[in-house]
Amino acid sequence: MEVLLLALVGIAGIAFLTTYFGQRWKSKKDGDEESETSEEPLEECCGAHEICETDLINKMSEEILYYEDQELDAYRNFEENDFNDDQIDEFREVLYSLKQNEMEGWLRSLELRKIELPSIIKSEVVFMLVNE
Repeated sequence: MEVLLLALVGIAGIAFLTTYFGQRWKSKKDGDEESETSEEPLEECCGAHEICETDLINKMSEEILYYEDQELDAYRNFEENDFNDDQIDEFREVLYSLKQNEMEGWLRSLELRKIELPSIIKSEVVFMLVNE
């Protein structure tokens, strides 16, 4: 019985050590690969990936682009629940006139102009982005 118990403890110890050193070796190997790939800066985004497009928008200058929505500047510094139905319809009109690839740029433009979307429009934007 004692021999069986010692054998089980020995096997568990070997399994633990194998796992421990395997993980350390793997993380060290992955760290080397990451440093090699991160040294190469990307020259230009191909535009075929959603991540690249998002990064390009985030890297945009602080230049404000208008999407025929200058009238929305009147809602600067409003809270998301401060809008009445007519004001919400103004946002909705602009939102549904946008092309699919203009959505993120428009949201960035509103952010730079300190215009917060009405809560109902936020829900619609999320729904539209998820359905893309």
